[in-house]
Amino acid sequence: MPAIGLVIVARTKLARHRMRRYKSVVADGPLFGPLPTRGLWTGVGLTRGQFFSILALATALFVFVGGPLWRHLHDGHFGRIVVSYGLIPPLVFLALRRNGSAGVVRVVEASALVVFVKLVVTAALLVAMAIGR
Repeated sequence: MPAIGLVIVARTKLARHRMRRYKSVVADGPLFGPLPTRGLWTGVGLTRGQFFSILALATALFVFVGGPLWRHLHDGHFGRIVVSYGLIPPLVFLALRRNGSAGVVRVVEASALVVFVKLVVTAALLVAMAIGR
C-alpha cells in the first residue's frame, strides 16, 4: 500500500509541475509568435513585404491574365507565363533600388529566388485546381 501512495504522490507532483509550466507559457504571451522578418528574402536584399508583394502580384497575374485560370485549365498558358514572370525583374529592381542595393547581380539573384518560389506556388495551384475539377 505505501508504494502505491508514493506513486500517486509522485504523479500528483508531476501534474502540478506541468500545470504550472503550462500556465506560465500561456501567461507569457500568444501561442504563435510574429511572422519572421528574416528569411530567404533577406539574403537577396528584399524585405519580407517586398518579397511577398512581388510574389503575390506575379501569382495573381498568372491566375487572372487571359481570364480566370480555373476556367482555362487546359488551355495554353504561354501568355500567363510571359506576363507573370516578365514582371518580376522590373519589380525586384525597383524594390532593391529603394533599398539602395540595386546591382545587376543582386537583381538577378533576387529575381531568381522569386521566380523559383513562384514556380512552386503556381505548380501547386495548378495541380490543386486540376484535382478539384
